[in-house]
Amino acid sequence: MNRRFVWAFIAILGASLLAAPQTASAQGLIWNLPEEDGTWVRYEGDFKNVEARPDDDEDLTIESKRWLTISSVGTETREYQGKEVPCRWIELKVETGRSSAEGVETGRFGTIIYKVLIPEQAVIGKITDEDDIPVTFLPILEGYRKYGDRPVKKVTEKVLAVYPIIALIDHYRDFKAKTQESEPIDIKLGTVPARVYEGIKLSETETSRTKNVADVALSTDVPFGVAQWSVTVERDEKDQLEDVEQFRRTSRLEVKMEAVETGSNARSAIQTPTNN
Repeated sequence: MNRRFVWAFIAILGASLLAAPQTASAQGLIWNLPEEDGTWVRYEGDFKNVEARPDDDEDLTIESKRWLTISSVGTETREYQGKEVPCRWIELKVETGRSSAEGVETGRFGTIIYKVLIPEQAVIGKITDEDDIPVTFLPILEGYRKYGDRPVKKVTEKVLAVYPIIALIDHYRDFKAKTQESEPIDIKLGTVPARVYEGIKLSETETSRTKNVADVALSTDVPFGVAQWSVTVERDEKDQLEDVEQFRRTSRLEVKMEAVETGSNARSAIQTPTNN
């Protein structure tokens, strides 16, 4: 595999357990916590990776199906910021692979599960807190991760890393509402009121340039707060001594996800000493 394909492969399967920890803002996947423990929501969508092949007539396109299930799988009281506070175990299960009669055929490596304990008070459903300070991360008090058929490992990072393993939704400094009020949108789960936000993130080094653009529809009618999202990530590269004008498109990732089903019978897929 060349370096560009490795980068895309990591994003497709979410398989890089060596990725550096990154903060996941409230702009991510968890905007509210359901009142009842055991509540879950499942998203389905299509994942496409287009790799530039300068020596061939056509680019290489890899398409796959993705499921993402977010579940509340336990409650607990823990110390946070010097106080004993209610906390929630949240489990995020990502399944990527081929479409099958049973759902998604993931093989040995296409499933990743994160189980994290977060303070309930950290989930406020807003971009900034009451002091107008950006809500930039969700703290992890304890966490576990399972990659494919490998053993469960304890999470060492202190914040929930949504991008890129769980979702391509990144942290956007400029996260703007595209609609002034909530408007009804149709998703497979049904018609729900939602407000759509747009985020754009640009990053550049001497040899690479990445642009991440997302539309995220937020709805209080959906557990955890997100009704649907779409993200496009474009990556350009050049040699270190080349001018900026010589950046060349090397890959494009596209994903579209929407809520399709909810329930109230969630059980953890990761057995830990703190399971209820």
